[in-house]
Amino acid sequence: MSKKMMTKIIAAFAVIAIVIPPLYMGGTLLHLLMIFVAGVGSYEIARLQKKDIVINTLLYFGVVALTYFADDALVPAVFGLWAVILFVVELIHGKVDTDSVTIPFILTFIMAIAVKSLNSIYNTILFGGWKLILYIALACFLCDTGAYFFGVFTGKHKMIPEVSPNKTWEGSIGGFATGCIISLIYGCMVLPQMPMALTIAASVLLPIAAQVGDLSFSSIKRKYGIKDFGNLIPEHGGVLDRVDSLLFCLVVFYGLVQVIGALL
Repeated sequence: MSKKMMTKIIAAFAVIAIVIPPLYMGGTLLHLLMIFVAGVGSYEIARLQKKDIVINTLLYFGVVALTYFADDALVPAVFGLWAVILFVVELIHGKVDTDSVTIPFILTFIMAIAVKSLNSIYNTILFGGWKLILYIALACFLCDTGAYFFGVFTGKHKMIPEVSPNKTWEGSIGGFATGCIISLIYGCMVLPQMPMALTIAASVLLPIAAQVGDLSFSSIKRKYGIKDFGNLIPEHGGVLDRVDSLLFCLVVFYGLVQVIGALL
């Protein structure tokens, strides 16, 4: 095993060891973890602009934190005002750079809604808690792991080389199957109180959402000519590099809860 792979594995286990206590215990520890993710993620987004990094970090963190702690009914107003603020900031610089408005807006929006979704999943869904977060994580990260191994050993047909040159259709299908099957088994065995319609729908859609999130963030990195959003985690990159797929999965799962809950 190469030194690079060993470092990557050790870093992965270190991250797991750090996040398990907050996710298991909830409460203040979970809030602190979300604040940390929001803070570092905001800094990584601000670095993309290469200007006013400190001010932009504070702005981005502020809108994510406000969304996290605000009542659900206030979220549309928060992001309506946020869009206006981003345009005003650009106009102060003398012109409107659409990328400097749309990309920070999209990234802060998905991060804010994801952490708010996680909090809601953990605290308000009757069959929620850490077991449900683990279910989402399995569908997300096992898809990523399966895609890597299937891609390495069977990958021949490039998926979207303009976005991610190493991803293949074989890896994508293998990753989807891995995340879907294992999360479905876990859901049926560990979360029997979860409606079967939700278990099936989430097990199918979350691995797809994970791949969409990964490719979307990869597209942004290619646009800015960077390999990673940061270097906080050795051989893994920054916070956004690790949670890109999970952000999409949290949003999709909470959306499924609302839709299926309304239909049942």
